[in-house]
Amino acid sequence: MNGVSATARWTAAARADETRRDDALFTDALAGDLAGPEGVARYERYANPGTTEFLAIRTRYLDEVIGRSSLTQVVLVAAGLDTRSVRLAWPSGTVLYELDQAGLIDEKEKRLAELGARHACERHAIGTDLTGPWDEPLRAAGWDPSVPTLWIVEGLLFYLPENDARTLLAHLESLSAPGSVLAGDLLSHQSMVSEFSQEGLRRLREDGCPWLWGTDQPEDVLTEAGWTVREVKVPGEEGASFDRWPWPPLPRGTEGFPMNFLFTASA
Repeated sequence: MNGVSATARWTAAARADETRRDDALFTDALAGDLAGPEGVARYERYANPGTTEFLAIRTRYLDEVIGRSSLTQVVLVAAGLDTRSVRLAWPSGTVLYELDQAGLIDEKEKRLAELGARHACERHAIGTDLTGPWDEPLRAAGWDPSVPTLWIVEGLLFYLPENDARTLLAHLESLSAPGSVLAGDLLSHQSMVSEFSQEGLRRLREDGCPWLWGTDQPEDVLTEAGWTVREVKVPGEEGASFDRWPWPPLPRGTEGFPMNFLFTASA
């Protein structure tokens, strides 16, 4: 299992774990089958206080961004083993595009077919390299650059070198018609240097899926890429807690503690 596949599998395992809760923030009936025993093992290896809660909150936050949006052209950038095409109620006419590495997309399509997945919108799964000219196969699949797009960038940016992450954000903006929206998550630089993160970072490196970059100025990163920031939230704040985050939100600028950001921006 390579690093990309491992990441997709263990986040699917986290969604399966959330689904089993009585107070689940969402339900993903396919997540356990997609994760498999390898994903469960990785999830148990990485799970620690804060990680489990954040993954559930991140999924619910982005679910709500999608649910509030009137945009019917949606792109999941680095879709992994996401099953929103199945589990969300999509407006009539929605066209969903899922981008990820070809090997993972092929594996996912095969498994979804075996599980009898029924998609609630028109869906196109596209295998491509997100550090290459990925917009070409996206256009070939029917994506229309003249139509506003809802871009979801979930669990990706901190796996990229800083320059690649910034380039991707800027490229997404350059492709976006007026009215487009970007939503996703960023990791803080403190998460890369905090003593509380080092054991987890070591395990990620050992498993071939290291975190490579974080920023303590998410608004600046988004603005410099051409986006207009609508909101940036940390877990525990209103709209980024859902009664799941067990601690007060960390004040911005706090040093020495890991922090994640959830954001929404517009073109």
